Amino acid sequence: MARRGQKKHLKRLPAPKHWPIKRKHGKFTTKPLPGPHAKEECLTLTILLREMMGRAENMREVKAILSSGVVLVDGRPRKNPRFPVGLMDVIEITSSNDRYRLLPKTRGGFRLVSIDEDESKFKLARIQRKMMAPGGKCQLTLHDGRNILLPENMNPSDFRTLDTLVISIPEQDLLENIKMEPGAQAIVTKGRNVGMEGTIVEIEKRIGTHASTVTVQDPEGNRFQTALEYVFVLGKDQPKINLGMSGGSVE
Repeated sequence: MARRGQKKHLKRLPAPKHWPIKRKHGKFTTKPLPGPHAKEECLTLTILLREMMGRAENMREVKAILSSGVVLVDGRPRKNPRFPVGLMDVIEITSSNDRYRLLPKTRGGFRLVSIDEDESKFKLARIQRKMMAPGGKCQLTLHDGRNILLPENMNPSDFRTLDTLVISIPEQDLLENIKMEPGAQAIVTKGRNVGMEGTIVEIEKRIGTHASTVTVQDPEGNRFQTALEYVFVLGKDQPKINLGMSGGSVE
């Protein structure tokens, strides 16, 4: 009898290269559940707790931690070891009052940045698609799989793809819209310059097979170019979030 659906297991060797796992330490690793992030752009809660945070040594300890409901992702308790977490997700451990945000790091992968209680109450989410939903309302699809319907008092033309929304968690109320424009603060999420931060200097949009590019200036004054879809806006004049530049990052 043929197998139905996708495979439920994942071997370590073909796992995403940015996962901080030992490739030859065992044969299998946890496969992410279908959810808010693609497999190549996420980690499982098992890898987060065991390899990155060091709060567990094996799967049995991971399940014990998650079953107690002390691990919150974007304000909601998650108990499945295979639940995927990714870019800009807010991780909270209620038993120790530790709070983190997942940000891209140089050379690929993610880093955990410590945040305070006030910052753990909101999340940044990039607009991936904009469409009209039944009933004539505007629907925004975000990078983490969320779909938000704009209130009637908001003008849909004020929201464009690749803009960044500030939303409250877990309520998902729309707090602010940060536009993709010169002068905004941004971070690169993919490509050769992944993990680099700076100010958007110029946006060059092209039509056809040539990708649109963005020129970014880092805090040291160096400029570099990257693809438009690789840039994630963080704020207008200053980043809305802690970037972990003063020792708040947990590798």
